[in-house]
Amino acid sequence: MNLNSSEYKAVVTVALIMATRLLGIFLILPVFSVYAERYPGSDLTMAGIAFGIYALAQSILQLPFGWASDRLGRKPVLVIGILLFTAGSVYCGMEDSIKGLIIARLIQGSGAVSSVAIASLGDVTRPQVRAQSFTIVGVSIGVAFLLAIVAGPYLAAKIGFSGLFYILAALGAVSLLISLFFFPAIEKEEPVAARAGLWRIATMPEMRSLYTASLVVSLLVNLFVFVFPLSWKALGVSDEGLWKVYLITLIPTALFVFPYIRSAEKRRALPAATKAAWGLIALAFLVYPAGAGYSLILYGAGMAYFAGHTIMQSLLPAFLTQTVGQEKRGSATGIYNLLSFFGSSLGGMLSGYLYQMNPSVPLIFGFILIILWGLTGLPQPPDSAVSE
Repeated sequence: MNLNSSEYKAVVTVALIMATRLLGIFLILPVFSVYAERYPGSDLTMAGIAFGIYALAQSILQLPFGWASDRLGRKPVLVIGILLFTAGSVYCGMEDSIKGLIIARLIQGSGAVSSVAIASLGDVTRPQVRAQSFTIVGVSIGVAFLLAIVAGPYLAAKIGFSGLFYILAALGAVSLLISLFFFPAIEKEEPVAARAGLWRIATMPEMRSLYTASLVVSLLVNLFVFVFPLSWKALGVSDEGLWKVYLITLIPTALFVFPYIRSAEKRRALPAATKAAWGLIALAFLVYPAGAGYSLILYGAGMAYFAGHTIMQSLLPAFLTQTVGQEKRGSATGIYNLLSFFGSSLGGMLSGYLYQMNPSVPLIFGFILIILWGLTGLPQPPDSAVSE
């Protein structure tokens, strides 16, 4: 089954909003640990705090934003969040101390609209094409990630780390314009009286594995992207040369992930896709510590990790929005993203501290976490979607 025309237009619009905003965030990922350490008063631990504080703010505010979107509508809450993100990005560009950067990143992270975007995508698509929808968004985000990872090191070398934050602000403004003029109209399908309380949503047994996966996957990505550029720096790759590394590393993800997920959805083989994603992530963390001194092993670990991460990030929100109905989708995705950004925050803050102990410690810690996650049970698609 394929997307119809109205679904396709809505998905493309949401994809553009998310990808444009995240393009800016991704620009700083490959160089953040390198440049933030150079701020006055900074070290790797402080750089890790600046890296992770954005995700902490996102984590705290995901639930209020998702809850508000269930009651006030998706669009107005989305616009408010993007405005906060844009203003915070300008503030980041103006700061010249690590403490000031931490405060600015906190403000930047207060525009917590991921749960709103995920809920809206669930609102405008049928359950039968939900995984495809999220894969399109995931691939668009993946393309943004690829562009940003390639361009970030180059731009940082040319215009400076602060200049990147002004680009973030400009991209936030573009995302805001798309939201204002093209965001799809969403009609309420459920009466207010049918809404479930937050506690009931948070304790739904069928959501437990999704919430766990959200936390773990996001923690792992910040561990990986903090260590990855530092490993290449240790091999003698310059700041400006990092874009070539990321370009090569992300090619398999850009070429193969969407066709694979589309095929898996049509064959009703999404549980196998989840296991494959987990296996790729585990493989990356397993081989990385032993091969960090060899470029070929680093390339292979990076390819495996980013492919597995992209598959998992496409499947998890699809499973979630199939499990809950529209009247509680914003709240459910708020909880999901709260845990996601809490994991990102924890991963970002731990990464600098663990790396200072030994460059392999973040990866060993991540691998142990991956194994424990697999033992607790990976998320599965619901047998049937809740009535839409």
